[in-house]
Amino acid sequence: MTVHKLADSFGIYDMDSGVLETEIPTSVKPHEFALGPDARYAFITDYGVDTYTDEGEGGNTITIIDLHARKVDGTISTGEYRRPHAIELLPSGLFYVTTEKPAALHVVDPKARKVLHTIPVEGQLPHMVYVKHDESKAWTADSGSGTVSVIDLKARKQIGTIETGGVPMGFAAPKDESELFLATREGNEIVVLDPRADTVKERITMPGRPGRLLMSPDGKSLLVACIGSDEAVLLDASTRKELARAGQFKRAEGMAMHPAGQSFFLAAQMDNRIVRLSLPDLKVMQKIETKAKPDPIVIWTPAR
Repeated sequence: MTVHKLADSFGIYDMDSGVLETEIPTSVKPHEFALGPDARYAFITDYGVDTYTDEGEGGNTITIIDLHARKVDGTISTGEYRRPHAIELLPSGLFYVTTEKPAALHVVDPKARKVLHTIPVEGQLPHMVYVKHDESKAWTADSGSGTVSVIDLKARKQIGTIETGGVPMGFAAPKDESELFLATREGNEIVVLDPRADTVKERITMPGRPGRLLMSPDGKSLLVACIGSDEAVLLDASTRKELARAGQFKRAEGMAMHPAGQSFFLAAQMDNRIVRLSLPDLKVMQKIETKAKPDPIVIWTPAR
């Protein structure tokens, strides 16, 4: 499944054949989405503008798709908080959603279909978010200020700022959350954060304007989507060495691991295509033609 950012729609594709099974209209410029706790509903952030550099006020809703009925089943309003973007589901069954204008992190109840709490963020344009598994802490990638904001979720307030530089974008972490990887797009770096001390631990040079990260299931490898160079990169998460790089995927961004763990899907946004790449050699195994500008990818197995 993916959203088509320039077609204002949500697409369900057969993973093996690549055939588009269903296309469902959404609000304007959908950007990210996540499945609800029972995987029956998809929740789509209606960003409303093309990119974080746009000046427009954007949208203020989260569109709900009933995956069984394959139609829109309602919306959640973010009110005065506009440009909802990142959305992450945690074990509690709650969503954590960023908005850029004003900058905030919201706790959303998908069952009640409402915002429960709103936490102001000091950084500008919080675009993506990583939430600790125990939901005690969160970090927002502030694309407009070159920072990461540190949020205490129990106290519901910001407790720190990490200066990363560049344009902070996607996060990834191993299962033990011993470190936190952050892609900085204009910085051409992967910044490694210490999530306990909330400091920069290391900087890894990554040419190509990295925008999204994906950790392999075993935590040994880090996949990087480089939106500037149209490439996918495989990085050894321990040694930090680049193992493979493959290209010609225009505006490479969203990624998702194949259930078997030996390959992954990558959105080539301006090719209007999702490609499946093998691991560890990054060879193209499959091409799925999509509607205009696919980005986030989620693998979904319908209930039988």
